[in-house]
Amino acid sequence: MKPETKFYKKLKSLTPEIHWTRFESLVSPGVPDLHGIFPTDWGYSMSFWVELKCSEMKKVRLTPPQISWNSSYNKAGGNNYILVLNLSNRAIYIYSGSAVKELSIAGLDHSPLIVIQEPWDTKLLKVMLYPRRQEVFWRVGQGEFISKVWQYLGIAGDGSGITI
Repeated sequence: MKPETKFYKKLKSLTPEIHWTRFESLVSPGVPDLHGIFPTDWGYSMSFWVELKCSEMKKVRLTPPQISWNSSYNKAGGNNYILVLNLSNRAIYIYSGSAVKELSIAGLDHSPLIVIQEPWDTKLLKVMLYPRRQEVFWRVGQGEFISKVWQYLGIAGDGSGITI
């Protein structure tokens, strides 16, 4: 079984509240591997796209169609992420779709939104995949949003430079 398939199966088993649809399309190259949707505590659903990658080293292999799709979808206001599983330390690196070009060049040296060490905190995964996070930043300010996330997770601190 390919590492990305194992990554998907583990992610799916750890997030049963997220309805995942897996795509492997030759018809539309560049479309991410997964579409996810989950109900929120506020009575509406959140949806997003995820490109899964596995890397034994720092290099993250992204094709030109993947770079183009993620970049243009994000610029159009879409919610999309690249989740990279580092096979050497089993950590998940979460990147916004807006960072796809930089990620393809710098690999894991490019600063992620967050790094989640194994065992993976599913509550944190769900918070980090929360669509329209940018709107929340704009409405309440980044510092206040991060403190609310940490409060939700029961963690002290402001979240700057965090690795969990």
